[in-house]
Amino acid sequence: MRTHPTPLPSMLRGLRRWALCLALTWGAAAGAAGLVTIVDGEARLVEGARAQLATEGLKVADQTLVRTTAQTRLLRVEWPDGSVADFGPDTQAMLVPPLADARHKPPAVYLLRGWVKLASLSSAPVAGLLAPQLEVPPFKGAVVVRAAASETWVFAETGSVRLEERGLRPASLVQLAEGQVYRRDAPGKGQASARPTPAELQRVPEGFRSALPLRAAALAGRPVSARAAPPPGYDELRDWLLAEPALRRTMPRRFGERARDPAFRAALVEHLRLHADWEAVLFPERFAGPAASASR
Repeated sequence: MRTHPTPLPSMLRGLRRWALCLALTWGAAAGAAGLVTIVDGEARLVEGARAQLATEGLKVADQTLVRTTAQTRLLRVEWPDGSVADFGPDTQAMLVPPLADARHKPPAVYLLRGWVKLASLSSAPVAGLLAPQLEVPPFKGAVVVRAAASETWVFAETGSVRLEERGLRPASLVQLAEGQVYRRDAPGKGQASARPTPAELQRVPEGFRSALPLRAAALAGRPVSARAAPPPGYDELRDWLLAEPALRRTMPRRFGERARDPAFRAALVEHLRLHADWEAVLFPERFAGPAASASR
C-alpha cells in the first residue's frame, strides 16, 4: 500500500507536542520535592542564601545542599517515586543537581564528599549519582558510595549497577554485580573486587547497615516547625564555589544575595582569581559598557 508523507507543519506540531510532554514529565520528576524522613544527629540544609537544620517531615527542593557533621549517624531523604538517599557523617552533597543533557534526567544526588546510600524501595529506579570521579546512571537496588579527595568507593549492596569513570580517555565503564565493590584512587583507573574486605565493611556508616522502611507516608500532613540556621558563610560554600563548571556557574545566581555580607564579599574579592564567575556580581560597573548604557 502506498503511503503519503506527513505534511511538514503537522509533523512539526507533533514534535512540539512530544517535546512539551517530555519536558513536563521530566520537569515534574525533577521538581518533585524530597522529604526528610530520618534525622539522627545534626545536619544543615542550604537552599540559596537560606539555611535550616534538618527536621523530620521537612520538604527539600532540588539543588538543596546537604551538610552533615562528623557526629551525624543518618540523614534520610525520600522522593515520591520511592527513591531514598541516606547520608552518613561528614558529608557534603547536593540533591538533584542542575546536571542534565538531552539524554538524561539529573541524578538524584551529587556527592562532593562523604557517604551516601542510594536505594530504590519501589518499582521505580533511582535517578543515579554523580561524584567528581564517578557517574552512576539510573539503577534498581541499593548502592553505598564514598567520595574523598584521594578515593572513590562503591558497594553494590543489592542489584547490579553500571559505573562510568569520569575524567578518563577513552571513557571507562565498570559493571558491578550484587555484592561486588569498586575502588578508584585518584587519578588512576579503578578496580572491581568480588567482595568488600572486612576493613572496608567496618568503615561503612553504622546507619547504613539496617534495612529501614519508607516513612514518607507516616509523616505526610504532620506539621513541621522549620528551624532556621545561620546563613552559609564563605568557608562552608567554598568547595561548591570551586566545583566543576556545570555546578559552579549556577552559584552566583543562587547565592548572589550573600555577596551583600561584608565578610562573604571580602572572601570572594580576596580569591577572585578562583571565582571569576562572581566578578559581574561583585563589580557590575566593569560590565556596564557603552552598549549596556545605551540599552538602559
